[in-house]
Amino acid sequence: MVSSDTLLSQEQYIAALHRDGAATIAAASHSLDAEVPSCPGWDMHRLIGHIGRVYCSVREHVVRRASEVVPAEEIPKPPQGEAVLAWYEEALENVATALKDIAPDEPVWSWAGDPYQNGAFYHRRMAHETLIHRWDAENAVGETQPLDDDLAADNIDELLQVVLPFTIARWDRPIPEGTLHLHRIGGEGEWTASPEGNSISVSLEHSKGDAAVRGSASDLALFIWERRSIDDLELEVFGTREIAEQWAALSR
Repeated sequence: MVSSDTLLSQEQYIAALHRDGAATIAAASHSLDAEVPSCPGWDMHRLIGHIGRVYCSVREHVVRRASEVVPAEEIPKPPQGEAVLAWYEEALENVATALKDIAPDEPVWSWAGDPYQNGAFYHRRMAHETLIHRWDAENAVGETQPLDDDLAADNIDELLQVVLPFTIARWDRPIPEGTLHLHRIGGEGEWTASPEGNSISVSLEHSKGDAAVRGSASDLALFIWERRSIDDLELEVFGTREIAEQWAALSR
């Protein structure tokens, strides 16, 4: 069963970072003015600038082995115009190099807090940041490719167990009143997300939810990140569809 205790390896995450990072820049090279429908209000330039600045931020934290957040004013900002493409590529290479040099158990500050203040958090997070935004960039130019299925399964796990508890606490987002069960086909992976006070809990066993969604890990990840609707994916839905959509809306 996929869980936060059975991650992909450091090498697999960095390989995914390189692969999806290269695909992102290939898509962006088509048009920096293209609208990015899955990131409302953004164009390709802003998307590439955002990802590149995240890379720069992570590199600074990792290289310094920071014990607290590095101030935003110390993180390079993206240049305007076509120069952002070369800037992004350099940022990608720099963060990949930094991630190769930090062991999974080495301490370093992260926004996720304990127990995620270590190199392993950033190995995983950068692979998934790039995976989803690679799809955003490709979607903007009409050339989307599916997500790697095993990486997508791990992506779902990270979203439910790491990202959403943080975002719910930080931005006081409304928690759905019902439970959501996600069932991966074509490989291991089941998740049941439940409201729990002011946060959520996630179990990894087979169970019934108020809403259940079944499909490939790629399609489940695109749904739960609210990149595509249920109707646009090869997904089976059982129970209350509205509850499933409320869970997906939490990722915004």
